[in-house]
Amino acid sequence: MRICKRAVDFVQVINENGDVRLCSWLYDGGVIGRLTEKTMKEIYHSKEAELIQEYHCNGNHSNCNPNACPYVANGTVKENEIEIDKIPEYPESLYLAYENVCNYRCVMCTIPDCMQRTEAEEREKKLQRIDEELEKILPYVKNISANGLGELFVSKHTLNLLSKWEPLAKKEECSVLLETNGALFNKENWEKISNLGQYNLSVAITVLSFEEEIYRELSGTALPISNLIDNLHFVKSLREKGIINYFEIATVYQEKNFRELPEFARRCIEEFNVDCVRLRPFEPWRDPDMQEWFRDVRNEYHPYNKEFLQVMKDPIFKHPKVHDWGGGKASGLGPEPYTKMRARYSLLESIFCKEGFMEHCKQIIKTDAVVIYAMAVVGRALVSVLKDEYTIPFCIDKAMQGQHYMGIPIYSAGNLEGVSRNATVIVSMDQNEEAVINLMKKEGFKSVISIKELI
Repeated sequence: MRICKRAVDFVQVINENGDVRLCSWLYDGGVIGRLTEKTMKEIYHSKEAELIQEYHCNGNHSNCNPNACPYVANGTVKENEIEIDKIPEYPESLYLAYENVCNYRCVMCTIPDCMQRTEAEEREKKLQRIDEELEKILPYVKNISANGLGELFVSKHTLNLLSKWEPLAKKEECSVLLETNGALFNKENWEKISNLGQYNLSVAITVLSFEEEIYRELSGTALPISNLIDNLHFVKSLREKGIINYFEIATVYQEKNFRELPEFARRCIEEFNVDCVRLRPFEPWRDPDMQEWFRDVRNEYHPYNKEFLQVMKDPIFKHPKVHDWGGGKASGLGPEPYTKMRARYSLLESIFCKEGFMEHCKQIIKTDAVVIYAMAVVGRALVSVLKDEYTIPFCIDKAMQGQHYMGIPIYSAGNLEGVSRNATVIVSMDQNEEAVINLMKKEGFKSVISIKELI
């Protein structure tokens, strides 16, 4: 069967609960299980994993987020498919990103919020349990990566696993990808994991700007840019010695730094001799406020969008080493939040004030139970109004997984094992609702409606 390689090879552990996701570029987050509850083998062959793989085998990419997935954005899905007879017993590729700790506070990142949430002793027990489960499969892993959700060199559990990784496969068949902000990638810290130099080693360093003020603002650090520059030269020296086999510098382009992109790309190529300059567009993690909305210059409604498009005409972006993950496409984020809030106010007015709203619901909804998808303000309003007329066994929202609202548990779309599919799902989102409706139907829910249908 032909299948997108990430639906098989991208197995990432993303937090202290041991949540495992199969591809990080899916609308619903791609979570397929939890290492603190099941083994990796059970998770890797779970129904959740099979559903994602079934989509890809059938050419269904409705759950793929084009603002995150460069394959969809650039129309290269076919080129990134692999031919396999069956899913292997253990994942050959493993991405370690479960400690969620960082020395930066990047403006577009959610990791600083994650770092504040759990009591230290309880957190350490969870991390040790994850370590134990991962150590069981490490010998079978051929490709290992760290750390896409935090900073590698402050992640002690991850560093420990990397330092003692001994794969059963031949060295030449094994590869490593290290993702870091580079602030701590110096000789002293490299020695802690220098054993990785015997494998095919790639290093990707995210640099948000080479300009001092912008670098500090976007990275949320007081460190001088000179510290990072020194470390980039150190990594360059490892590349020149052949210890590192592939060196990439990445950035997340947004309102504050898009004007320097041409010079940024040239400097990466000429001064640091990178193998690749990866330009990744900013995308809000959750429903954006005005500040986040303003960062997205790919949005055709942004006041600087035309200037951004002009900047991207620079010939440096045709260089074979430069790769724009955005694929030259608009983000589709839409009008500024105040315009969206006016539209949502109209929905709220219909829910709370429209005469006959409940009678209309009873005509549309044919089940005794409902499930609300997306727990932003409209979703919460629906719960408040419908809870006395309908059973609400759970709600769905990837950003609120594990939380409760009015005593009702909230799950992510990838963590619905064992729940009944007999309820009507009401999709409360005002964008991408068609993709979500299709996803819920694929999940086995027979009745799925949008908030627009209900209103």
